[in-house]
This record gives sequence, structure tokens and C-alpha cells, in this order.
Amino acid sequence: MKDAKEIRQHVGYLPSEIHYYDDMKVIDLLTYSARFYKANEQRIKTLAARLDLDLHKKIEDLSFGNRKKVGIVQALLHEPKLLILDEPTNGLDPLMQNTFFELLFEERKKGATIFFSSHILSEVQKLCDRVAIIKEGKLIQVETVEHLTKKNLKYVTIVLEQGTQLDVHLDGVVKKEEKGSEITLLYKGEIKQLIHQLDRLPLKDVVISEPTLEDIFLHYYEK
Repeated sequence: MKDAKEIRQHVGYLPSEIHYYDDMKVIDLLTYSARFYKANEQRIKTLAARLDLDLHKKIEDLSFGNRKKVGIVQALLHEPKLLILDEPTNGLDPLMQNTFFELLFEERKKGATIFFSSHILSEVQKLCDRVAIIKEGKLIQVETVEHLTKKNLKYVTIVLEQGTQLDVHLDGVVKKEEKGSEITLLYKGEIKQLIHQLDRLPLKDVVISEPTLEDIFLHYYEK
């Protein structure tokens, strides 16, 4: 590629598994990395402090979580325009995950584009504007998170009056689960049509809510 060298100057990458030279100290490794990008070495110290990373330990003495912190600092130290992150929160405790998310929000405010791959879909829903669902190596859906969670599907939990049969049929239902006197439906369609259908049932209670990204992901995989 003609501009490959220039492009790499603006890309930060964090793999899911971190492998470095075990006998190097963290500060030496990151200083070495910074020279490829002409990055400010003060930024290494700032990021390390945010992530509670000991710069003077050897790589071989670090836990899996602390190795992941080294990878995060390396990916962010040159303030890249494009960040590619593969399962970035593996090994981080909940408090450190929040710090990491804060760093990503800061980079996004600077104008960075972030590609974020994760099986923890609550993280994707929290951080991402658009989501791509991949099945068997193919993209099967690319949408904004808002469109996927708010416009396509609804969770409907209904409780019928005592003594009423639970054999409920509604148009637009793509999934149904029965638990005692409760019926939980995954509904796809117009909300007005749903309300019109529910009005004909002997309802004791009804709750309509938006599904999580995980619910939608499972819906596509179960098709």
C-alpha cells in the first residue's frame, strides 16, 4: 500500500491477548513504542497513572490484567485517529474498566474512530454508536444501536386474569416464553398494533420494555 507507513502512524491496536518481551521493564517497552510515533513520553506517565500501572515492573512479573493495561497505554499513547480494540476489557476489574471507558470517551471527543470488538454486549451498547452483528463470518446486520434497541423489537410481559388460559396468539410475536401466569413476548411491529391486540385480552398487568443488545444478538443467532 502506497501510504501504509503514514496510515500506521494514526492507528492504535489492542489485541485480545498481549505478548511482549518478558525481560523488559514496562517503561522501556512503552518508551521504545513511543519512538515509532514520536509520541510525548509524558503521555505514557499520564496514562499509566490513570490505569494504576507500575512502569518499573518487568513484563514477566505482571498479571494478565496489568499486561492488558500495558497494551491499552501502547494503543493510546500516540492519540491515534483510528483505534482497533479486540476484547479490550478482558482481565480488567470493574473499576479499571470504568477508567478505560473514560479514556475511550475522551479519545472519541477528540475525533477518534473506535472499532470495538467484544462478546460483552452491555459494553458495546454502552460505548458504541453503531453495531455490526457477524454470524458464520458474514455481516448479517449493521445498524445504529438506537435503531436496533428502540425501533425493531419490544419485550412485552403480560399477566392475565386468574383462570384465563395462557394460549395467547398475537401478530408480530417472534418469540414467546411462559412462566407460571406470566407470558414474555419478543414483539416486532408497530406499537399501535400491539396495544390494539393487547386491549382485547383479559389483562391483569402489562410491561413493555426495550430489549438489550444481547437479546437482539440472540434473536439473530436463533433465526
